[in-house]
Amino acid sequence: MAVGDTYFDGSGAFKFGLVNPGATQIFWLNAPDADSDGEPDAAVTLPVRRGLYSVLLGDTGLVNMAPLTVAVFREPEIYLRVWFDDGTHGFERLEPDQRVVPPPYALLAADVPDGLITAAKLAPNALETLQTQLAALTAQVQALSNQVQALAAGVVSGLPPGVPVLSTQAGDPALLAGGFTPVLSQPAPGWGPGSPTDAPAARLGHSAVWTGQELLVWGGNLNPVMETLSGLGAGYRVTTDQWQALPTFNAPAPRTDHAAVWTGQEMVVWGGFAGGAYLNSGARFNPLTRTWTPLPTSGAPAGRRGHVLVWTGARVLIWGGRNATGLVNDGALYDPATDAWSALGVAGAPAARAEAGAAWTGASLLVWGGLGATGELGDGARLSFDAAGNPVAWTPLSSTGAPSARAGHTAVWTGQHLLVWGGFGQSTYRGDGARYDPATDSWQPLAAQDAPTPRRFHNALWTGSEMLVLGGETVAGATASAHAYAPGRNAWRQLSHAGNPPARAEATAIWTGTEALVFGGRAGGAPLAALYRLDPRPTWYFYLKP
Repeated sequence: MAVGDTYFDGSGAFKFGLVNPGATQIFWLNAPDADSDGEPDAAVTLPVRRGLYSVLLGDTGLVNMAPLTVAVFREPEIYLRVWFDDGTHGFERLEPDQRVVPPPYALLAADVPDGLITAAKLAPNALETLQTQLAALTAQVQALSNQVQALAAGVVSGLPPGVPVLSTQAGDPALLAGGFTPVLSQPAPGWGPGSPTDAPAARLGHSAVWTGQELLVWGGNLNPVMETLSGLGAGYRVTTDQWQALPTFNAPAPRTDHAAVWTGQEMVVWGGFAGGAYLNSGARFNPLTRTWTPLPTSGAPAGRRGHVLVWTGARVLIWGGRNATGLVNDGALYDPATDAWSALGVAGAPAARAEAGAAWTGASLLVWGGLGATGELGDGARLSFDAAGNPVAWTPLSSTGAPSARAGHTAVWTGQHLLVWGGFGQSTYRGDGARYDPATDSWQPLAAQDAPTPRRFHNALWTGSEMLVLGGETVAGATASAHAYAPGRNAWRQLSHAGNPPARAEATAIWTGTEALVFGGRAGGAPLAALYRLDPRPTWYFYLKP
């Protein structure tokens, strides 16, 4: 977005519509059009940075954004129409309208109910034919892989003298065998401390979210012995290496063991424990307005700690945990657009538990492991949602090949698989894990070679290509060691320890898109602050052929 010759930077007002070619038909508008002029009467306010903005059409978490149903995409040709107001010049329509490309039409597949397509729907011998084709394709892929490796080796061996070659291996045996000589290395960036100025006090049991621009830290336990709880927090800007305290007006009461999630617009904090009570209160924090808005308690689920909390794209989903009655397996949904709660209302939930590993896949909630009534659990379930974003059914996850029972583990979603690793079960620290594929309801073990030492209360982050495992508690105590797991290669690598990060467990960690930020936690029983930043790129080794 530009105003004149200058890229716009600030809060802009937008209106959106989906129309046919020529706009003789209007299929959807972000808000009502009472005067029938073809333009919505209300606008959506969005942050614009250097002319760039992003928005999810139909995201009812945004004020004045109407829901967008799949029925719209039954139209054969749809164009996006946009109006913009910089706050000074009034609304102008952007021209031309932009045609909607094919991907949104994939939403129509959501009309097919789960379980409807069975073997009876397939042509005779269809699966046998597909399996034969799959086997042949697998053989071709393997052959191509061998050819690529041979070609790469041939290219390297045929390079003229003086051409550098890069490797992530010190003393790369293939390059040394080809006559290459190691000449220098570019060390891995490793760890670095963030500014301690104005940083929150040392704590554990706190929450942290990444807004896309800053790390927001809030609440927690400042002194586990005295049970000194905090209702304060701060935001950390990576670009400036600066902290700024969060306001306290309308903030939630001090607490520990709560949970928080980022909605794309706000941080939502809910639940936790304080003063011997399990809390069912919380609040929303908007970084743009620097304001807190308390959540309603009417209709909210019973207070709890150790619960699952995720953002579904439209609502905050809470499930499980423990409170004064014991372990629970119920939950609720909170809609920021209506500021209202609704019960899950779906039967067949898995056994009650706390500290479960969980992830939102984009269409369903996956829950696995945790502490149950008789100890650590080794099962899980999937809560499916329909196209309208409503929960419809719980389905148990396959137990074949699943990790052993555990708690204190981590679970991350890669976009295709749920990766479960580490934890504590049957009086043993766990150093193994598995990946779960919802499409096939199957588990595959993660590689054991070069895996981190067994641990619990660690952090795990998905970078887009690797899972980072950071810190945690081992049989020898807190550790600072860090590793990366690449699902595509089913392989681990150890990350640099340069920068001497402090050993810690029960920290919070987020991924910014380029680096990991770790804050808080404990070493032994002592709370920590010490924000540290990790760039997970490996050491590069340079070789030359004489």
